[in-house]
Amino acid sequence: MDGETRTTAKSPPRGPVVVLGASNLIAGCLLPRLAAAGVETVAVARRDVALPPGVGFARVDFEAETDWRVPPGAAVVSVLPLALLAASLDRLAGARAIVAIGSTSLHSKAESDDPRDRATAEKLARAEAALAEWCGRRGVAWTVLRPTLVYDGYGDRNVARMIRLVRRARVLPIARPSSGLRQPIHVDDIAEAILGALDEPRARDRAFDIAGGEVITYRAMAERVFASQGLTPRFVVLPVPWLRFAFACAARAGIVRETGFGSAVFARMNQDLVFDVAEGLEVLGYAPRPFQPPRWAPVTPRRRRP
Repeated sequence: MDGETRTTAKSPPRGPVVVLGASNLIAGCLLPRLAAAGVETVAVARRDVALPPGVGFARVDFEAETDWRVPPGAAVVSVLPLALLAASLDRLAGARAIVAIGSTSLHSKAESDDPRDRATAEKLARAEAALAEWCGRRGVAWTVLRPTLVYDGYGDRNVARMIRLVRRARVLPIARPSSGLRQPIHVDDIAEAILGALDEPRARDRAFDIAGGEVITYRAMAERVFASQGLTPRFVVLPVPWLRFAFACAARAGIVRETGFGSAVFARMNQDLVFDVAEGLEVLGYAPRPFQPPRWAPVTPRRRRP
């Protein structure tokens, strides 16, 4: 199913639809769906992006001063960072509805030992509250979708990074026993959930946690990544404190450049990051696939020394 856009039985939303953050991976799946359904669509991004035929484009940098305003009566889909959307809401006056992407990090990082994680959760909570308050004052329908671990296997910060690491090093460091549960969700399934939220009365003024179609341990997820690349799973299994120390030393020595590892990331390998998504499945009507990372170009076996 990788690289394919699946169809949904739900009627297409009425236009126009404005997609903010059109260079995002989720938008890359959503825009072809909207175009195929014949929905009048405008993609908004701060740089040029490849677009399906018939999709309009507006170059807008939401972090800079701009006179751009959303067309009156449009439905807005935002895959911008939620805090950036919250700071830009006055540009959306006149929209009939806003569907925004948040994150289950709102829940999972709220009690983290890492202050950066807690700050992330607090930032998401403030942004959601600001969106709900602004839309409530203006009578604009809003929906927030909070995906779990997001992947496409090529450009994401989760599975794609793991793929690059196992292809380069042929080994993956994990925390013993890496039994924490995950629900990886493919970006195209998020796009399907977005379509399910547009013009859906039951989704109005609500937030939904959304997830993939399979619950899997962190270790099993990593094993599947190895298998997808035609490699035998090989792990360096260490206690969490040792992993933190090893990565800190490797980063100082310039051996690794993985910038996404905070102090709590290894501990989370043994935490269950699963969420009740039954309501979203029923209301939004999306059908998420089980976890299957994509196969990149064939891996060239290492030559053995004579």
